[in-house]
Amino acid sequence: MKSRSIYGRSAALRSQQPYSGKGVMRRAIVVIAASLLAISGSQLVVSAQVGAAGSSQSGTGVTSNTIKVGITYPDLASIRNIVNVNPGNYVVAYNTVINHINAQGGINGRRIVPVFAAVDPLGTAGAATACTHLTEDDAVFAVVGFFQAADTNCYVSTHDTPIIGASLTAQQAASAKAPWYNYFISDSDLIPKEMAYFKQQGVFKGHKIGVTAETVNQDELNLVVSELKKLKVPVVQTAVNTAPATDTAALASEDGIIAQRFKASGVTEVVAVGNAGNDWPRSEQNNQSTYLPRLVVPDYTYLDAYVTNASGHSNAILKGAITAGGIPPVRVTWDDPAMKTCIAKIQANEPNAPINNPVTATSSTPVTWTAPELACSQMALFQDIVKAAGKTLNNRTFQRGAQTLTHVSIPGGDGSFDFSAGHNDGNGPVFVFTWSPSANNLVLKTTIG
Repeated sequence: MKSRSIYGRSAALRSQQPYSGKGVMRRAIVVIAASLLAISGSQLVVSAQVGAAGSSQSGTGVTSNTIKVGITYPDLASIRNIVNVNPGNYVVAYNTVINHINAQGGINGRRIVPVFAAVDPLGTAGAATACTHLTEDDAVFAVVGFFQAADTNCYVSTHDTPIIGASLTAQQAASAKAPWYNYFISDSDLIPKEMAYFKQQGVFKGHKIGVTAETVNQDELNLVVSELKKLKVPVVQTAVNTAPATDTAALASEDGIIAQRFKASGVTEVVAVGNAGNDWPRSEQNNQSTYLPRLVVPDYTYLDAYVTNASGHSNAILKGAITAGGIPPVRVTWDDPAMKTCIAKIQANEPNAPINNPVTATSSTPVTWTAPELACSQMALFQDIVKAAGKTLNNRTFQRGAQTLTHVSIPGGDGSFDFSAGHNDGNGPVFVFTWSPSANNLVLKTTIG
């Protein structure tokens, strides 16, 4: 499983610039992520083995009436001359949500004491400084917010500090001493749900299947093929495009060769995994291919990148296309009643700084909903876990509390989340989209899980 983050689903920005990794969030976060990727070249990420400390004593940063929580956020002001993105005011957003929780009596009688750390997103020094500041100088109990690829190890392995808002790779999880949680479904939960649904809906019926991916998505390809084998779906060809992710011409050339192989094998439906969800249809278009098998894409953000690319898309290539993913549509998140209530509180605390509507936003609209939506969702999950942990709060009870949350709602999530053992990502809902020629867009068909 690739590492995932609240800032990492940068696939949609492939339409504007090269990208070679993937993770999880929505349109505004994607804008920020891609901007940072462009200037730093780093992949952004957003299963833990909790230490054996007893569960009868309070953890670090916890007193009888307070919980000290670290909140990291990207210091975009420090790089304004390089990237001009306005995600909203993180400090106001988190403070508003925290003050509301505290005004209601806190969590199990404890007030949240926030400790903010702005992180310079260029390089790793800023993140390392923030981690040291929060874990050693301020000794917080947990950290929520913004994480880059190398940051998680500092919190959950070097130190023993739980995090919310990042997912770990299997290798990272194996060395983790503290629990981590995220609310964007990982491939290990997402792909089995998708493939089972597609099979149930007859998507694969009567077709010979070819599966393609690029080098960076080899793990996802293996998972897709494994699931299709379990479902007894006939996969007649698999292929990995090894061209550099930044070389559009080379990708198209190699995709053309793969298409010839698929056609010769009678493939009538292509499952385009990871980056291929954008690059395969783009290559078909660039190659002016007349071989147009039906397209199935396990990650919506990649196909959406192709559809929304400024250079245009082909209705013939998209005919019958189906895709899915774990990121709620923009309108679903924004119109969620719990999210709207939370956003309204934040706006009231900063009335002269408009929180823009992502549903009606254009490409030039400041993405000022980003920080508020993040604060509302992350703090809601933190509150739920701590409440479930009970009066004694430490890493072990925090993990146990999370694992009791098998049917929990998160603002903007549009479904039920299950954080039981093995599902640190919440195993949340999956959103299925199909191509609509009349709408000239991908439209939501249903929500599963």
